[in-house]
Amino acid sequence: MLHLEQKWRSQLPTQSGGLKRTKVSATGAYSSSSNPDTSLVDESGVDSPVRPQGSKNCKRKGKEKAQMSEDLSKKIYRLLKNYLSWKILRIEEERAYRAKIMVMKEKELQIQAAMKEQELQT
Repeated sequence: MLHLEQKWRSQLPTQSGGLKRTKVSATGAYSSSSNPDTSLVDESGVDSPVRPQGSKNCKRKGKEKAQMSEDLSKKIYRLLKNYLSWKILRIEEERAYRAKIMVMKEKELQIQAAMKEQELQT
């Protein structure tokens, strides 16, 4: 096994705690002796610095549903309502126009039928 060879033995932590460092206070101070200037006493008056969001948190936030403001929602509703009422008005106008055309075609057919009757009578 590699962990038994001399090359790897110096990098492995020892049984007494070794290289592993743990946080002792809320300010982020470590228990390691490599940072002697840091006091291990918890400083309650110091605010911890604001950390940036992690990548997983950003992705999770991006996948959430977008919140639409109430004003924008009302505006979209009003525009949609206006469009639908305009569309209904146009459909009714189209029906009235087609009805007029049908009446005119009926009159034209009646006139043609009357003319054919006159031709047959003569």
